[in-house]
Amino acid sequence: MSPRKILLVHNGASRMGRNACERAVGILRAGGYEPRPLQAATAEALSRDLTATLRNASTRIAAVVAVGGDGMVHLVLQSLNLLREQGVEFPFGLIPAGSGNDLARFHGVPVGDVERAAGRVLRGLESPERSMDLVHVTCADGSHHVCATAVCLGLDARVNARANRWSRVTHSVKYVAALAVEAVSMRARRYDLSWTGPDGACHVSDRTLTFLALTNTSSIGGGLTIVPRADPTDGTGELFMVSDVGALRLAWLLPRLFLGTHESLREVTVVPAKAATVAPHGIPSEPRDGDAAYGDGERLGPLPASLKVLPAAVRVLF
Repeated sequence: MSPRKILLVHNGASRMGRNACERAVGILRAGGYEPRPLQAATAEALSRDLTATLRNASTRIAAVVAVGGDGMVHLVLQSLNLLREQGVEFPFGLIPAGSGNDLARFHGVPVGDVERAAGRVLRGLESPERSMDLVHVTCADGSHHVCATAVCLGLDARVNARANRWSRVTHSVKYVAALAVEAVSMRARRYDLSWTGPDGACHVSDRTLTFLALTNTSSIGGGLTIVPRADPTDGTGELFMVSDVGALRLAWLLPRLFLGTHESLREVTVVPAKAATVAPHGIPSEPRDGDAAYGDGERLGPLPASLKVLPAAVRVLF
C-alpha cells in the first residue's frame, strides 16, 4: 500500500500559518490522505523534529508540505536535502502563508487561497514526477545550506538583514522599505568572483558591485523580479550583478526591476552559472563584518561563500 501521510510543517506561533494548516487538513483528508500538522516552539526545534520524523516514519510519508513563506520553505528543504543525501527522498509541496512568497509566485501556487494550494498538492501526488534544482551554499564558517529561490550576496543581502529585523512588519513591502533605508548610506563593494558556465568554462573576475546574487527563480524580497527568465529546471543558476550605482540611480532603477525591464541597462549583467565562489576583495579566506550570504530571505553565514547548483534536487508537487 502506498504511503498516505502528509506532513504539514508550519510555524505554530504564526496565526496565518495555523489557520492555513487547519484549512489544508480538511482538503487533504477529503483527497484520501492523512494530514499530520508538525510545529514546534522554535525554528531549530522544528527542523530537528522534522528530520527525526522523516527518519522514523519514512515509509509512511507521502509528502512534506511547507505551510508558510520562503523562510518555512527554506527550513523544510534543509531536512529534505539531508535525507536525500542519505538515500531517502520525499515529494515537496507548498501552501503559501507568509510575508514573502517568491517561490510560490514563481510557480503559480495560489497565494491567499489555501484550498486551491492544497488542491495543487493533491494533483501533484497523482501527476508525473516533476523536479526542481536547488542551490547548495557553503559559507566561511563551514555551514552548508540549500536554497530554492536566490542567494543574495551584495547590498541585497544587507537589505535582507535589515528587513528581517523588522519582525512586526509582516508584508513584503518591508523589503522595499529596507532597501530605501540602505540606499541612503549604500556603497558598492569590490568582490573576487569566479564561476563555471554551462559549458564548463571557468570565469574569474574582480568587480565592484551593488547587487550580487545567484538566482534559481526570478524574484527576491516578495516580488522584486531580478531575473525574469530564470529556469529552476535547467541545471544552472543565473548570476545577477549590478555595478556601482549611486542612490539616485538606484531609485531610477527600482521600477524597472519590478517590471522586469532592467536587463538591457548598462549596469546590469546576468550570466548563467553552474557554480560560483564569492569573496570580498582582498579577504580571500576570512569573513568580514557585514558581509554575509542570505538565501530564501534567511541568513546563511559569512562570506566567502561557494555555491553550486544541484540539478533536479527535489521532487515538487506544484
